[in-house]
Amino acid sequence: MFLDVLRRRNPAFILAAQELHQKGKIPANSYVLDLDAVTENARLIRTESDRLGLKVFAMTKQVSRQSGFARAVMAGGIERAVAVDMACAIACHNAGLRIGHLGHLVQVPRAEAAMAARDLAPDYWTVFSDDKAAEAAVAAHAAGRQQAILARVQTAGDIFYRGHEGGFAAEDAVAAARRIDALTGAQFAGITTFPAQLYDHASRKVRHTTNLATLQRTADALRRAGFADLEINAPGTTSLVTLQALADAGATQVEPGNGLHGTTPLHAVEDLPERPAVLYLS
Repeated sequence: MFLDVLRRRNPAFILAAQELHQKGKIPANSYVLDLDAVTENARLIRTESDRLGLKVFAMTKQVSRQSGFARAVMAGGIERAVAVDMACAIACHNAGLRIGHLGHLVQVPRAEAAMAARDLAPDYWTVFSDDKAAEAAVAAHAAGRQQAILARVQTAGDIFYRGHEGGFAAEDAVAAARRIDALTGAQFAGITTFPAQLYDHASRKVRHTTNLATLQRTADALRRAGFADLEINAPGTTSLVTLQALADAGATQVEPGNGLHGTTPLHAVEDLPERPAVLYLS
């Protein structure tokens, strides 16, 4: 689906991959990354995020947490990653990326919470339940840390991929925030969901999901209850051209993944600022 845009916008990358393959430098049946383009893309996203006051965490799962990719992202100014699970967090940490966000799509296993708190020291740790919040708090306290906790919230009508469901009831968010704040070793920092936006095939645009509206309503309730300076983590189909809309909707954290290598669905139908930076060598 990206072949046309790749040929038009990054033809030198294709020629370089062909030459390297013909010289026996890279094997067939592999994915090839243009690390210079990744760095350029990361710099564009970081610059715009800074302008809008957004924290930006790189998602690396789409390229198997490849260490060269991580270094290219850091060269573009994005120094922190979001990790979908502990394997992802460890790979990013080993590649030099600090862990900005842990525990969202896959909760941190109880037996690995101590290592996560001690060795990875994430800026933010998402939990779906009181039990997981308690595990994070105990681990952080043992490591001599105060862990900033994000609560995943959800309500009827929200959209989730199969296996990604779960979280605190949005209607109970204020009570949940107070319970988290009462834990030794933890402090309530904000809320999150996924996906906050998705590509709409009919309109060929990226649209906010109902989940983002849930975040907005929940944030309003939390502020009325006295929780100020909330972090609003709003990942999903993120690229430079979606950042303004997310900031306008109240987001404070964004997590580009495919946007870093120019392959979100929107990149297939529009020429966005990020250049395509990945190809499959058959």
